[in-house]
Amino acid sequence: MMPRTMHPRWAVAVVLLVIIHLSNGFISPHIKHSTGFDATSSDASSSSSNIIVLDHLNINHEQGTHDSLLNFYVDTLGMTIDGRKLENVEKKKGTVWVNGGATQFHLSEGKPDPQVVDGRIILAVESEDALRKIQKNLNTDSNILHCPYGNTFVLDVASPDPRGQQTGGEISSTINGIQAVELNVKTEDDLAGIARFYETTFQVTTSQTKDPTTLHVPFGPHQSLNFKVGPILNDDYLDGTGPHISLYVKDLEQVWGRASHLNYVNPRFKRQAHTLEEAKDQCMFRILHIVDPQTSRPIMRLEHEIRSPTEADGSPYKSYPFNNN
Repeated sequence: MMPRTMHPRWAVAVVLLVIIHLSNGFISPHIKHSTGFDATSSDASSSSSNIIVLDHLNINHEQGTHDSLLNFYVDTLGMTIDGRKLENVEKKKGTVWVNGGATQFHLSEGKPDPQVVDGRIILAVESEDALRKIQKNLNTDSNILHCPYGNTFVLDVASPDPRGQQTGGEISSTINGIQAVELNVKTEDDLAGIARFYETTFQVTTSQTKDPTTLHVPFGPHQSLNFKVGPILNDDYLDGTGPHISLYVKDLEQVWGRASHLNYVNPRFKRQAHTLEEAKDQCMFRILHIVDPQTSRPIMRLEHEIRSPTEADGSPYKSYPFNNN
């Protein structure tokens, strides 16, 4: 028996249904920005990855500008003040922590200058209404905005990390967290070495889109650290005084074994680790440079604060955002 052929009218109907399905499921007219990285992909959620979450980004604000700082992060974006630094807010002096979803900004006071990240910070926003509210506050219809010190933020409507929230203050009703941090690098040749660094040190699977100038490094199932060829204009700070990222890893000892030769002790902070035992005791250690493991070439300076979610005795580390889960 010859197989039946589909009537042309039905064929058109099927095509239309497929298009509608794709539009409803995968293409949203309300999404204002795409990082180019699918955080739900198998690469991002791979069980072999050692990275759990990008916990915070630390950048300096200009000394004596607490009012401008809080106006942007709290009044405009709707992030919330972490109570552990409330005293500094009341004094209008020192470091401020602000929360959004599972992530934070640690906003240290410059001596006296602020810091500007060479790249962009992508924030997950709760809803279209929340996005429009922020835009109205800034009298703009763009989803790209700048803080008072020149850092570039991109707002993307996206869900919060379902694993939990920062617990140091009220939950933000507008900002669901840091979705991605995009950093500029000098050349395309740097991207391969950066990929080798993260794949070797943290056992993640990096990826590139069709754009050869961009590299995506998954930081857990819902975030990424992106590297893109672009201008480097703000790299004249002293070691240990620049921006840094904080991340939690599943196995601190395992990461130490791969990165101990890069260990960096920052005199700015009380918690310091010179050895593995001290790293276990402090639930963290730091590295200062991204180094290509194949050539031993330092590619770029980006301080990483690498944290453990548990104390040496196995109890939960107090600042881990997912302790309630």
